[in-house]
Amino acid sequence: MDICIAGYQNRVATLLETATELRLYTLEERDVVRSGMTAMPVAGAAALPSYLKAMGVEIVICGGLGKAVKDGFEAMGIQVIPWVKGPIESVLSAYLEDRMDSMIMPGRRG
Repeated sequence: MDICIAGYQNRVATLLETATELRLYTLEERDVVRSGMTAMPVAGAAALPSYLKAMGVEIVICGGLGKAVKDGFEAMGIQVIPWVKGPIESVLSAYLEDRMDSMIMPGRRG
């Protein structure tokens, strides 16, 4: 499974649209087997769903995001885990350890 964490200066970008880097991870049974990074597409966040779908991404972890982009991910069959905060490595660890609730922005929890 491939996941993407949208970042800004080693943290999850507060808004997906302001992300400057896309951290990509390939997971096998909760272990990272490959990682990499790419920039946001030149066309911006609106192009992100098709851009990430072409890379095989199945899950996007991000801060807030606009409805149009969220709808684009859903149309592509990409799961979005929004309203996440914190350093990217901490978020990745939380995802691998199934404790993403601890990384959700205040006011956005269940």
